[in-house]
Amino acid sequence: MDKKVLLFDIDRTIFDTDKLLELQYESFAKIINTPDIEDFHKFWDNTLSGERHITSEERLNLICSEFKIQDFDLLSNVYYGNEYKYIYEESVFPQTKIVLNKLTEKFRLGIFSEGTEKYQNHKFKSLNLHDYFDKDLVFIFDAKDTQEALVKIPHGAIIVDDKERICQFLTENKIRAIWLNKNDDRNSSNFKTIHSLLELPGILL
Repeated sequence: MDKKVLLFDIDRTIFDTDKLLELQYESFAKIINTPDIEDFHKFWDNTLSGERHITSEERLNLICSEFKIQDFDLLSNVYYGNEYKYIYEESVFPQTKIVLNKLTEKFRLGIFSEGTEKYQNHKFKSLNLHDYFDKDLVFIFDAKDTQEALVKIPHGAIIVDDKERICQFLTENKIRAIWLNKNDDRNSSNFKTIHSLLELPGILL
């Protein structure tokens, strides 16, 4: 019998984005080495606020401009350099491998993520999780709530995402979504809700 397809969002689903940002902040702070580190901390926090997703390149340009950094590549290395790959692997949630190990025999596992393609692909490759995922099931879009994304989703796929609006969009388009809500105790009446990734095998196996 063919395995079903199970797709995961990356950020805040299988990957601790907040930990990543903290580690990146520490790395940038060492490079910038400004005597007024509070200014940089406030600046960094400001780049994380707001509804619009800020790309890695935009953040780098803002840092260079604000703190008069001439060597763009030195900062870019924090995102793409081999010596910083540990940041990504260390930011994988501890429960992620536990869950993937339980699901890999019954499902073809993939990725359904949004963001800058270059950065998200680099992030995914740096997680050291590639043995779990089917390389033909890695889907990365500028935005996931689009028709472009819908046509790429394999028929019958199940998608796990931490964003309620994405789960709503998928459900409205007849795609089974599971909402990973770690923020509060709410459950959706429109799609299955879990509050820990560790709950996932129990409802799928």
